[in-house]
Amino acid sequence: MMLGASTLALLLVVTLVVVKATQRDTGSWQLAGEEFAADPVARSDGRDQELRSVASVGRLTVAVGGERSVLGYRAVFLVSPDGGRTFASARVRTPSGEPAPLDDVPSFVAGSPAGWTALGRSVAGGTVVWTSPDGRIWTRQPDQAGQPFAAQDRVRALTRYAQGFIATGGTTAKGDHSDTAPVVWLSQDGRSWRRVTGWQLHPPAKGTLEFTEVAAVSGAIVLRGVAEKGAEVTWRSVDAAATWQEFVPPKPKDSKGLRLAATAGALHVIRQVKDGAKLYSSADGQEWTEGPALEAPGLESVQGLAGEGGALTASVVTDRRLDLLASKDGAAWAPAGSLALLEGREVTGLSSVEGGAVITGRDTGGDDVNALLAVRDTAGGEIPAKISGLVVPDKSVTALAQRGGTVMAVGSTNGDASVWLSSDGRSWRRAKGGTLARPGTQRLHGVTAGDAGWLAVGADTTGRPMVVTSQDGTDWIQADREEIFAADEDTPVTAHATVSGPGGYVVVGDSGDSAITWHSTDLKTWERGAGASGDNLEGAPTTRRWMRSVAAGQFGFVAAGGVTDPEAYGGVFVRRPTVWASPDGRKWILTRLPLPTGVNEGWLTHIVAKDDLLVASGTAVVADGARTWSLTYLSSDGGRTWQAVELPAETGQNVTVTAMTVTSKGVLVAGTVGRPRDVMLWSTRDGRSWSRSRPSGLGANGPGDQLLTAVTAAGGSLIGVGANAAGGEDQPTLLVRPDE
Repeated sequence: MMLGASTLALLLVVTLVVVKATQRDTGSWQLAGEEFAADPVARSDGRDQELRSVASVGRLTVAVGGERSVLGYRAVFLVSPDGGRTFASARVRTPSGEPAPLDDVPSFVAGSPAGWTALGRSVAGGTVVWTSPDGRIWTRQPDQAGQPFAAQDRVRALTRYAQGFIATGGTTAKGDHSDTAPVVWLSQDGRSWRRVTGWQLHPPAKGTLEFTEVAAVSGAIVLRGVAEKGAEVTWRSVDAAATWQEFVPPKPKDSKGLRLAATAGALHVIRQVKDGAKLYSSADGQEWTEGPALEAPGLESVQGLAGEGGALTASVVTDRRLDLLASKDGAAWAPAGSLALLEGREVTGLSSVEGGAVITGRDTGGDDVNALLAVRDTAGGEIPAKISGLVVPDKSVTALAQRGGTVMAVGSTNGDASVWLSSDGRSWRRAKGGTLARPGTQRLHGVTAGDAGWLAVGADTTGRPMVVTSQDGTDWIQADREEIFAADEDTPVTAHATVSGPGGYVVVGDSGDSAITWHSTDLKTWERGAGASGDNLEGAPTTRRWMRSVAAGQFGFVAAGGVTDPEAYGGVFVRRPTVWASPDGRKWILTRLPLPTGVNEGWLTHIVAKDDLLVASGTAVVADGARTWSLTYLSSDGGRTWQAVELPAETGQNVTVTAMTVTSKGVLVAGTVGRPRDVMLWSTRDGRSWSRSRPSGLGANGPGDQLLTAVTAAGGSLIGVGANAAGGEDQPTLLVRPDE
């Protein structure tokens, strides 16, 4: 098959893979938190944390969110039994009692005296459900076929109501929510849900509608939504969600905005007016009475409204402050504290709690993204909330390289780029920080060694790539100060991988929607790569290009990554596996690799070369987007032609490739299987006959998630680094085994 956009021939053949018997791993695995320890003089923890939602029942408060690490997104549930004075991490588990998998993002939480529930999404797609009898121990419910949460759904709000819990949002047929239709989900226990959509909600005859807010009391429920061109609409049910209709709450002249809340026995809506807001209340959702006026000079917007028991709390934005006002009985409002709206501060949740109020969100203005948790008492005084068990310091090892008896590992600790050196892969020492630490957070993604020295690459939060060089691996120089590495003002640039070969050094990554490369022969003089034609590297929002890995040999260089296809089915931009070839690291030719049968979309993340044998692997999305699988291609002629191969693994499991390396015998691929994830290894001499092994030990299998992030062969040994997460903690792992 010839692809018109490329001068390379592409042969797509799904190769019959010969699978040898599964082998038992003989390596030595260990937790390596001490070998790759956090920097004792670091200025931060180096993790991005956030809190997305908060809810209260009496004095019991639960806030949900998470933090990001090299392993993925770790869901966090914080519980306070005393009105927000003290918080601790709640236990999150599966129904069998195992640690819950990573990459679930809780976004909404609601509670009642009978129990709690939370909803969110998996990074892989789909709605996730958690339940708790008391807010202290949470169960991540299994993903079930037939659950009334479709892949195209988007939950926007959650609350309790008389019969249990109600969630609202929208669904899309096109996949981009340009055709959003409203959805309501109902549950008695927070575990099993019933979907209400279509004619049952009496949607508008034309245009879009998505519900974004909900409040409920007794049999009355009020929904706020956004319709065509941003128009605000309200729906209600006065018979416990049996029937629905549009209605308009009281709306004084020149008012704008609308927020909803419920207290014991009453629904409330609040609308913004000049220098304040007006409150309207109803016991049944039909008859509304005007309540006390809320006065706030300089009011810019009403940010939130929350109720618990008989009390209401409103949050309003005034002159870069978030002011709280409280009403204990609905008869009058009183100041209840404030919060400075610093640059980069985002408020995501407000809860009225017995004894005050709790605000959640995130702060993005410093070196890290930090979770925002602010507590105020009934008089508006600040309560310094004490939190235990939230922060797990950053200790991430992401890449390995070896040369001349030295093995180098790179990654980050406490948010600063870090380098470690070893002579045997077992004992490690930290390289000097110096130019590795800079404003914001950084992480090194790749490292290589060549005749001119060591090269490590990565990214920081300023949007500029990290490119640093060293003669001995100990003292480092910033090469990225050169203008050739500068990013456009609104276009962040990330360096993802690097390699050295007969043609010098190459760095690959992405710049906004485009792929980007740099080349050097001596680590002193650099030049930008270019596409052989206009769209080989240059992308656009609908035709993105990105590179994630690069290999070198006598053939030159071959990079692997992906592109988006605007001509894909259903109007959705499908990701396509892509390779780029360059004889000299300067001019690059793009080749799109066809997707094997049964694969919805896919992209490449790793590529290695052993002589003229190239193996490129990545991720395939299969089963209508419900599962991931390995996507692997083989070239036996230096990247001129390619064949698709399938790495053997257990049917029905999620499979992801996480690392690759060349060994003395061939190529080793490391990945994960299942969820939570365990390590799987595949090896081949020729790319056609593969052996697989399921390692065991700390960092390989067992409770929680584990993966290998990098592998290299050195001195007769195979050395791997990775991460292990169990029981709410994660730390680096180390593998050393014979290279055989």
